[in-house]
Amino acid sequence: MSVKYPARAHALKVIDELSKLISPDVRAKTHGIFLQASPTLYRDDTDRELPFHQEANFNYLTGVIQPSCSVAILFAFESDNSRPKISHNLFIPPEDPAETMWSVPPPSLDLAENLFESDKIQHTTSLPDFLRSAVKDAVGSELILHTLPHTMDYPALPTLLSGTTGVTIDTDHLFAALHIARLTKDETEIDRIREANRISSGAHETVMRELGKFALRREKGGIVGKTRSGKETLDEWEIECEGDAEAVFVAACRRSGATTQAYLPIVASGSRASTLHYVCNDRLFPSTTVARQPGDTSFTPPQLARGCCGTFAPTHSHETLPTVFHSKSFSPQVLLIDAGCDWQGYASDITRTIPVGNGGRFTKEAGEIYDLVLKMQKECEQLLKPGVHWDTLHLHAHKVLIDGFLDLGIFTGKAEAILQSGITAGLFPHGLGHSLGLDVHDSRQHLKSVHHNIPETSKRTPSKLYAYLRIRRPLLKGMVLTVEPGCYFAPQLMEEHGVWQSEFVNKAVLNKYLNVGGIRIEDVMVVTENGCENLTTVGRERQWIESICSGEA
Repeated sequence: MSVKYPARAHALKVIDELSKLISPDVRAKTHGIFLQASPTLYRDDTDRELPFHQEANFNYLTGVIQPSCSVAILFAFESDNSRPKISHNLFIPPEDPAETMWSVPPPSLDLAENLFESDKIQHTTSLPDFLRSAVKDAVGSELILHTLPHTMDYPALPTLLSGTTGVTIDTDHLFAALHIARLTKDETEIDRIREANRISSGAHETVMRELGKFALRREKGGIVGKTRSGKETLDEWEIECEGDAEAVFVAACRRSGATTQAYLPIVASGSRASTLHYVCNDRLFPSTTVARQPGDTSFTPPQLARGCCGTFAPTHSHETLPTVFHSKSFSPQVLLIDAGCDWQGYASDITRTIPVGNGGRFTKEAGEIYDLVLKMQKECEQLLKPGVHWDTLHLHAHKVLIDGFLDLGIFTGKAEAILQSGITAGLFPHGLGHSLGLDVHDSRQHLKSVHHNIPETSKRTPSKLYAYLRIRRPLLKGMVLTVEPGCYFAPQLMEEHGVWQSEFVNKAVLNKYLNVGGIRIEDVMVVTENGCENLTTVGRERQWIESICSGEA
């Protein structure tokens, strides 16, 4: 029998954080936490359901992935700081024949008792009487009910409290308490994240092996077939576009039992790999580009270039121009796949950048950038442990990038002067990673707004290097986060951050790397007592990836 989700332990963890936030003059009163599950949502003006995703905070306190449920946790703070006594109450919608004609019914109360950890499980129709009774039994017949602002938006709560006196609604403290509690994960949570990463790792490898089959076929002469564009080719590609790779990835996850993706997959080929959250996934291979410096008018572009998701837009002087057809002289490129499923509500988040064409091997320039990004990731991983400030790891990644570009001849000059110029923000613009758990960017709002003990090294280096950090605090044992350095040749970013104008850039050498597009490598780490554990199991070594994508392994 599977272990039940530790709902009561999570409730106690949140209550402990609440106790640090509320005013001492209300500690002696009876308190409660009230949250509601996400309802079933529909497309605008239709009766067609959208994919269901449970509200993460409700999931954290219940482990229930079912719409339109409620939870009420009653408790009183102990005066001697001992563990408070709590009453965990879960409410499940009753079966409605008018609804179950169309949709799967909610679990029965008996089934829910076996599935979920709660002191008492009732139907949601019992909520009004429950709340009235809770107020009556509270100290002084006064109940402080902690909830989230968006919970008030649901029609149920105001209706449930209609005519009930003695209830004070507090929306000021629960959000922070929940997100502080969620920063570190227990073993049950880590096991679910580990399983999500195991499944997603297998799906990444499946895509690589499918590409490898056809790389091998091409090397052996291939067979003449027709691509979707109608052109003859020496290959009969089963994965011949970004959308095919996405479909194979999602199918592999579903075959392993994961029914949902943690986020929209990013499957970006060629120059599209420099768009960080590219989710169009609609390009045929090769989506090669012609990269130019700003102001280069050596050729006349077409009036329109096919844009993201089937749209068309005028080209600008700094844009890259995609080719949307297959070519017999296949131009090698990279394919960046940032994708991960979730497992029982917990996310994975993995990025692999792999070669397409060239017999399943990176080109010289793409391979060099891949090796550099992998070095950035590995060195940051080695520094990752409790107490280390995330800013320190992020800054180290920039320093490794600078040293690598100096070795390649892309940069010239002194490393410290290059760092202080801030130009690497145009090549590695995002943060090193983010917290991960019930949300793929877990506790995002809390981590974004609360900064702790910013290191002096951060204050002495350009602020734009830290502009998009999603974590700015020392790390704690039990935190789960991604380490995802990258290097991108995005024309607009290089222009914005003065890369082309910099005295430290050898423009002729930089030009050789522009068609790489972008490289990112991302793994999920859990902070352990003395270091970290990598929960991502798919290979990341260049030799291994090339052996798979070439069909040799």
